[in-house]
Amino acid sequence: MPYLIIEPFLLWFLSYDCFRRLQNADYRPARGYFRLLYSPYFIALALLQVLSVLVQIYALPRYVTDICCAVIGVVFACIPHKVRFKFTKRVIRMLCVQLALLIGISFASIITYAVAALPFITLVSLVFCLPTDFAVARYYIRKARHKLENSNVTVIAVTGSYGKTSVKDMLCSLLDDSACASGSCNTPLGIAAYINKTDFYYVKYLVLEFGARKRGDIAELCRLYKPKYGIITGVCAQHLSTFKSLENVIAAKRELAEYLPENGVCVLNYADEIAAGFVNAGKCCKQLSNVDVSVQTNKITVDGTELSVSYRKTVKSVRLPQITAYTADTFLMCLKMCLTLGQSFTKTLQRAVNVRQTPHRMEIAKAQNCYIIDDGYNGNIVGVTSMAKTLNLFDRHKTVITQGLVECGNKRKELNVQCGRILGEACDVAIVLGANAKFLEEGLKQTDCTVFRVKSLKQAVAQAQGYLNGPDKSILLFQNDLPDNL
Repeated sequence: MPYLIIEPFLLWFLSYDCFRRLQNADYRPARGYFRLLYSPYFIALALLQVLSVLVQIYALPRYVTDICCAVIGVVFACIPHKVRFKFTKRVIRMLCVQLALLIGISFASIITYAVAALPFITLVSLVFCLPTDFAVARYYIRKARHKLENSNVTVIAVTGSYGKTSVKDMLCSLLDDSACASGSCNTPLGIAAYINKTDFYYVKYLVLEFGARKRGDIAELCRLYKPKYGIITGVCAQHLSTFKSLENVIAAKRELAEYLPENGVCVLNYADEIAAGFVNAGKCCKQLSNVDVSVQTNKITVDGTELSVSYRKTVKSVRLPQITAYTADTFLMCLKMCLTLGQSFTKTLQRAVNVRQTPHRMEIAKAQNCYIIDDGYNGNIVGVTSMAKTLNLFDRHKTVITQGLVECGNKRKELNVQCGRILGEACDVAIVLGANAKFLEEGLKQTDCTVFRVKSLKQAVAQAQGYLNGPDKSILLFQNDLPDNL
């Protein structure tokens, strides 16, 4: 009888890694959760399953299996991961359902026979909690909408296939009396959570990032949070696994210009051909970012970018901490929006001292024997091309660690071969890993770049160490996110 209580709790504890991986996949199993079936964790579950069967066949003490279960659970719970597991209210609900399911199984059969099924039992817990999760999400979104409607805040929405977070952060730094969420907060529930916890008493402008994975997502965000102003940073083939085609991506990003009110304004990135083509979309006023104002790059170094800004025959210099070739376009879009909102040219440039590097977007830091560039959120070919253009400005030894481009749909091979070729032309050494490694290698081998394939991020960093020494500081680049689910 004690086993009916003890063993469900042991398996519940052993489910930790399932929930961690599910949270890492944003509770969307198709986004990498099933990779655990090829991981050491699942191998351990399978061996434990075999042991439990042998214990039953040969009538061995059941505590043998229980001890092994506890040991394996402790080992995997203590392994450090790049993304820490968070015990959110959603996770706690799922954990409660998981425990109830395991206790039910223990009364129906021998619980240790369910060891190898833990990843799938976790998915059942997810499904059971979905109605509650939807209800909770609707409540928080309604609360956020009500808070916005009863405030004097004007919403500015930023969307695009690339550069959303960089533009959002820079605009908030340049625009007086403004606020924005940190990081990539761009979903209905994520935006609602930020609004609900933020005091808007001294805020005039709320800068929101609008993300999308299918047509209609931007339109939904516009209906929920009603922006009056908007910026479209650019459009390219990204998230094709959900969008299915570039045409759908274009239609989705166009939705911002279509849903802004007639008295609103949408700033379009003149440097992006598709975004600039939205000048006839919707009823709001559209403005290309380079009308009446221009920004030129004077110099890019590892310490930042120096720009020359012209407006109404006035030319001034601005220094920013960003090191990207597209910093000028980002600043131009933000400057155009500030001028549109009535903030003076002089004040906007004075506030440039507030601009900081955006985390994981060509974020550069000094290490002991190299510069480390974190480009972890660069997930499209336009970003890779711009990143390579920046690297070519630095006469230093360059090593890149990359998993290529993900969520590319049926263009996965084509885009990753192209990504490999671009990286190979900009870097001296490339260390590839993950599901796209073979495609990256195909592109890299068309260049003179030295290529290594490894199985984990830890191995990649160890491999890169041998190329980070010398009298001149070298560069180590992390391209695209390298999650624990690899």
